Amino acid sequence: MMMRDLKYAPFLAVVLTAVAACTSPVGPQDSLIKSPSLWQRLGGATPTVDLNAPLATGPEVEVDHKWWEHFDDPTLDVIITGALANNKTLQIAKARVEEARAGRRAAQSLLLPQINGSMGAQRANLGYFTNDQEISFSEAEVVASWEFDLFGRNQARTAAATAILQSEEATRHAVRVGLLAEVARDYFEMRNYERQIDLTKQNLETQKKTLELLQAQMQETKASDLDVQRAKAQVSTTESLIPALQTAYDASLNRLNLLSGYPPGSKDALLKTTQELKPLNHHILIAAPAKVLATRPDLRAAERRFAASISAKYVAQTGWFPDISLTAFFGRQAATPFSSTPWGLSAILVQPILNFGQIEAQIDAADAQQKQAYLNYQQTVLGALENMEDALSSYLHETIRNASLTAGAAQNRKAAALVKLQYKNGYASFLDVLIAERNLLIAESSQASSDFSLRNDLVNIYAAAGGGWSD
Repeated sequence: MMMRDLKYAPFLAVVLTAVAACTSPVGPQDSLIKSPSLWQRLGGATPTVDLNAPLATGPEVEVDHKWWEHFDDPTLDVIITGALANNKTLQIAKARVEEARAGRRAAQSLLLPQINGSMGAQRANLGYFTNDQEISFSEAEVVASWEFDLFGRNQARTAAATAILQSEEATRHAVRVGLLAEVARDYFEMRNYERQIDLTKQNLETQKKTLELLQAQMQETKASDLDVQRAKAQVSTTESLIPALQTAYDASLNRLNLLSGYPPGSKDALLKTTQELKPLNHHILIAAPAKVLATRPDLRAAERRFAASISAKYVAQTGWFPDISLTAFFGRQAATPFSSTPWGLSAILVQPILNFGQIEAQIDAADAQQKQAYLNYQQTVLGALENMEDALSSYLHETIRNASLTAGAAQNRKAAALVKLQYKNGYASFLDVLIAERNLLIAESSQASSDFSLRNDLVNIYAAAGGGWSD
């Protein structure tokens, strides 16, 4: 008898090995997207660090998780600290992690025996069954059951729940990265509107002084009414810019309060403290593509969702296999005037035989969900590469544009001063003065917007690298 059973041992070993392989936690999955060795916008075929370039990369460069400190802005540091502590979206993401952790515990519990107890008591006259007499009846029992997970269905459920938990943890990190970037962008946008308002008011004061001078000259017949009306029109046009800028500024303040987890106005006293933004460090080191793809939490979340779909598909496939359960119970019953102690052991096997395609449909659905998860994973990888390339391109080109705008603003300031001098000496018309003042306002406003764009692009680079999720 023993020799006859032993001939099945190799087959049994193969089956058990296959089951163990299918039900073990799913490891990291490859997206099969080949990442470049170097960012295209940084040029070259070999990663190098060029400290003379605005942006440089190298294999030893790590992702910066404290990138906002490079802006050397104490107010920004305070706002970011508050947002990390109080932002509601980040807290929601944390709660989802706790939910997923509970889901994994629930899946793990299926691997262990389930023990339930019950008890009850009654007094009744059950007619014929109690000889038309009132009796007291009580019972108590303990039932233990265990699903013999021979084919690894519950282990696969646990693996799927573990991957989902890991995905939610990575999603929380991605929310943190996005929050940091959004706070920094909104903060610099608020500073940009603040500067635009100051520049507009400064130009408005200059234009008003010019108007006052013209009105005095008109009384002395040294200036025409046409020049006065042109000056008034320019003053009115410049004044009309301030309300729209103020509205945008207030909206930025409100947004920063919201991101910090507070009602509008709560942090205005801190934010309204006027301060000069520090010059940017134009020698930024960027991690290589391989490190960025390994660091970005949204990629980790997509990869873990794909891993969960693999386990979920295996769960669906085990629908063809039998369920084997072991059950035991022990109890005590008491009824006037007798008592007993019932107990029992049982094994139950349930094998699907005919279900009209239900299991096939579940497998097909799980297979389709796995394909979706895989394609989403690949799309996320491609999107990450695109994000960084776009951010690098925008920053590099804005650096060139900013230099031209800075030079243009200086030239327009000099031109405005010269044309006013020429006007006083009779060598230029007042129209030339108005044009020079208008061009100066446009040039200074454009330069301020470019300064904001540079900071915004730099924030986008740090966010595209996935920096900020690690404490």
